[in-house]
Amino acid sequence: MKNKYDVLKQLIDLFENFEHENEQLDVLNFAQWIVSKQNEEPELQEKIVNKAATSRYPGSSVPFKNHFDDKIRFLEAVAGIARYHEFYTRKALKDMVINTRLEFLFLQSVDMLDRAKKTDLINIHHLEYTTGMDTIRRLINNGLLFEIQDETDKRIKLLIMSDLGKVVYEQAKKRMNDESTMFFTAISDNKWKKVLPVLEEIDDFHNEVFQKHNTKPFAELSNLMDSLKHYYK
Repeated sequence: MKNKYDVLKQLIDLFENFEHENEQLDVLNFAQWIVSKQNEEPELQEKIVNKAATSRYPGSSVPFKNHFDDKIRFLEAVAGIARYHEFYTRKALKDMVINTRLEFLFLQSVDMLDRAKKTDLINIHHLEYTTGMDTIRRLINNGLLFEIQDETDKRIKLLIMSDLGKVVYEQAKKRMNDESTMFFTAISDNKWKKVLPVLEEIDDFHNEVFQKHNTKPFAELSNLMDSLKHYYK
């Protein structure tokens, strides 16, 4: 029943647009305007539907973000998706020894590498040193990771997963797989798969910049980007 008046709401939204473009506000002109607009702007209906959807979700940030240019909207969308993913991850891992995506990623990395340096984990995931070390410390204190000496260089300590860590990791991996499935349940595979190559290209580019130039100040990074732009467009 709540959708009973959706058509009337769309007509009101259309009339608002019509009012801005016309001085003679009568039904006949309005009807003719709708027909002509539908022929000239087939995306008009999509705009109205989106506006109606937004009105049903007053907490949506879409109208606010629409004031930004396309590049800012793109970056905000990516950042928002990451936040939603983190939110769902915390829900999925609730009541486990680990409860953040970062702790899971560290266990996953150690599992894939078999043994890893602390700095390797920090660099792989592009973290501040203190953030990475705090995460490693929690995993060690909870008995999920422990340190051994590198056989070829006794000065170096390597992280490996404990038996408890392996059990927790397998449990967490199941929950993370469920979270991933849930996250994309209502999203068309055709849509997100089309975006994936673009995101991976951007990620690869900035990963290389980060790994090689992360200590440089903003001005130098900006000049570097400017010098590289002709090679990547």
